[in-house]
Amino acid sequence: MAKKAAPKTVTQIVSADPFAAIATSAPTTKTKKSSMPTAEVTNPVKNSVDLVVSHKAEISRLEAELATHEVTIIDHVRPQQDTAARAGNYSKSFRVPGNTGALTYVTSDRFSAPKNAVIEQLKQLIGMAKFDEWFEPKRTIKLKPEATTDQTFIQKLVKVTADAGMALGDAFEVTDTWATKEGLDEKQFELSPAKLEEFRTLCRQAKPALK
Repeated sequence: MAKKAAPKTVTQIVSADPFAAIATSAPTTKTKKSSMPTAEVTNPVKNSVDLVVSHKAEISRLEAELATHEVTIIDHVRPQQDTAARAGNYSKSFRVPGNTGALTYVTSDRFSAPKNAVIEQLKQLIGMAKFDEWFEPKRTIKLKPEATTDQTFIQKLVKVTADAGMALGDAFEVTDTWATKEGLDEKQFELSPAKLEEFRTLCRQAKPALK
C-alpha cells in the first residue's frame, strides 16, 4: 500500500513594518480636562456639536437593540437550517419575512482556527478521514521585533537563509495551526447531532449575517 502523503502546509509570512514604530512611538502627554483649552465656536457649530452628541448616543442605543434582535432571528432560523441540512437539503441562505419587510439569513464558511490543544480531540471526534478532508495545516511566520533593529541580524537576512547558516527559528517566530477547508459549513452536517454540537465548541463558525 502506498504511503499516504503528508498534508501540504499553507505558509503565510507576516513581515514587521519598519515604519510602524515611527508612526506609533511619538511621545504623548496625558492632558487633564481642567487644563484643556476650549475652542471658540459659533451658534451653528454649537448646534452641530449637540446633534453629534445626541446622534452618537442614539447610535449606541440602536446598535445594542439591533444586536439583540439579530440574535433572536439567528437563533430562530439556525435550527431550521440544521434540520434541512441533515435531511440533505442544505442551503447557505434563508429568506426571513417580517410584517413589512424581509431579511436574508446568510451562513458563513469561515471558522475560527481550532486551538492546537484540541486537535487530537477533534481527530477522535470526527475521525482521521474527515479531519484530513476538512482541515489543513497552516504555518504563520512572523519576523521577530529584534530582527528589524539589530543591524547584524538585518545583514544576515539580506542573504539567502541557507547561505547565512540560519535556522528558521533564529529569525522568525513560527506558529503552526490548522485551518478549515472550503465547504465545511455544509460538510459539518455529516456528523451526528451530538457530535456536531461538540464539534461546534471545538471549531467555532463565524456568526451568520442578516442582510
